[in-house]
Amino acid sequence: MNTQKKSILSEVQRLKSEVEKQPGDSRLQAALGDVLIQSGDAERAKRHFQIATAIDPTLHDAQLKYGNILLRQCNLTGALACFAMAHVYQPQDWLRLKMALLLPPIVESNDHITILRARIEQALNVLSSQGKMLIRNPPRDGGSLFYIAYFGQNDRHLYEKLAALYSRSTMGLVSVAPHCAAGRNKKRKSRQQKIDSDRRIKVAFISSFFFNHSIGRLNAGLIAKLDREIFEVTVVIVPHMVDDMTKTIVEAADHSVQVPRDLDKARQIIGEREFDIIVYPEIGMDITTYSLACARLAPVQCVSWGHPVTTGIANMDYFVSSSLLETAEADDHYSETLVRLNELPTYYHKPEISSARKGRAAFGLKEGVRYYLVAQYLFKMHPEFDVFLAEILKRDPDGIVLMVHGSQRIWSTLLTARFKRVIPDVADRINFVESLPREDFLSFLSCVDVSLDIPHFNGGNTTFEALAVGTPVVTMATKFMRGRVCAAIYGQMGLPELVAKTPQEYVDLAVRLATDSAFGTKTRETIAKNIDVLFENENVITEWEKFFVQACTDKGVRSSPS
Repeated sequence: MNTQKKSILSEVQRLKSEVEKQPGDSRLQAALGDVLIQSGDAERAKRHFQIATAIDPTLHDAQLKYGNILLRQCNLTGALACFAMAHVYQPQDWLRLKMALLLPPIVESNDHITILRARIEQALNVLSSQGKMLIRNPPRDGGSLFYIAYFGQNDRHLYEKLAALYSRSTMGLVSVAPHCAAGRNKKRKSRQQKIDSDRRIKVAFISSFFFNHSIGRLNAGLIAKLDREIFEVTVVIVPHMVDDMTKTIVEAADHSVQVPRDLDKARQIIGEREFDIIVYPEIGMDITTYSLACARLAPVQCVSWGHPVTTGIANMDYFVSSSLLETAEADDHYSETLVRLNELPTYYHKPEISSARKGRAAFGLKEGVRYYLVAQYLFKMHPEFDVFLAEILKRDPDGIVLMVHGSQRIWSTLLTARFKRVIPDVADRINFVESLPREDFLSFLSCVDVSLDIPHFNGGNTTFEALAVGTPVVTMATKFMRGRVCAAIYGQMGLPELVAKTPQEYVDLAVRLATDSAFGTKTRETIAKNIDVLFENENVITEWEKFFVQACTDKGVRSSPS
């Protein structure tokens, strides 16, 4: 146990003793809630925030923290009550926006989605039509539309309304770095055109997820492999978590810099480096990077598929995707100019598979039972997917569907209740398992018969991992990129026959893979034969490089492609 953890636990014990002596002291109750959150015990923290705010409803921070816990646990009514009470005693525009944008991680039904989405749209319309709001610090106070991406609809107009609302409400949010100002760019082009065309292009990758996370894995190879005769590469880290993957990414770059979660300071640090291109591997999962992306900090600014929906941000120039991922009509899904690379936009390192893989017994799985694994985050579980699961289990009476518990155990409880209500005859054969370290998870993936992709929002990293260990993934492409990732992976592998066209085909393919041993074995052999095209793909590096050079040329950063 590290020193910091010991210190937190010691403080928990101290405050617990104080609270036992003075249970009616609201500030002690709130303080204990604070340190319990730091210790990772949100459930006990919730109880002490509840007591603190019941004794003294004017405790603003305690109301917010209590509300945030309730929101993560899908208690939307309770969360709204907490935030509304905080707003009563300290009225602030950002709290109005936060309440307007609240969405639960787990939804109950399609009707629930319709209601939530309509409420968000109406709230944004009303707030946009009112007088100017004042939101001083979005990274601390802002709200987002993160969970709406999992509803499976075209929400471009909602993202654009939110970005416009933030831009009007936060001073400096859409500021322009000095080297990006129009007058300076013209002067620079006329006087230094030859120098600019010869010097290396300065590229920055900005994220808070440069660690052992899907964003880190999807981007580490690109950062390392860009041609250093043409590009000077910097990683800009917004602090969140640090591990060996962080070290690998930092060491692969020419430069690295950590910026604070203070927008003014972060913008200044980034602007002073005069980058030609900024790449945000994802926008929408972290409010600080979202806020930075609203500013013009480089002549060329682009986002990629880490969070596979548009940003709605006016200063975001390009969304870098792939022709494998997008339909012909997909340009309408993005506020950015859509860039379709020919390859999947990642140089992904093949997972290291242990030669001593664990078998079923190590994970409590039974022989003679067919296991269908849904490996994605539980908040991806669209209500329409429940029917897919029901049909698979009806067709395979010896089958069991496995899901992985989320960060909040109540998500599993809520989904179980949904299954019992909607598909009661098979609900008892949908089981939840604990999350595992990556090496064990790879072994676990190899033990199941089939991995089930959620059509409304596919798995990316989990699909690469499942195929790497030879486990077939069943998918069905939809019209949005977030529902086409697995189909694109199979497309790059030359295996379109493993992509279902209808829900019935999806069910047929899943059941056949699990129950027809000859077909399942042949499919695994085909996957193994074609898998290498997914990993360490040099062609995608060339495509990214060509895009960077051309984008700089179009923006006047370089005189011509080289």
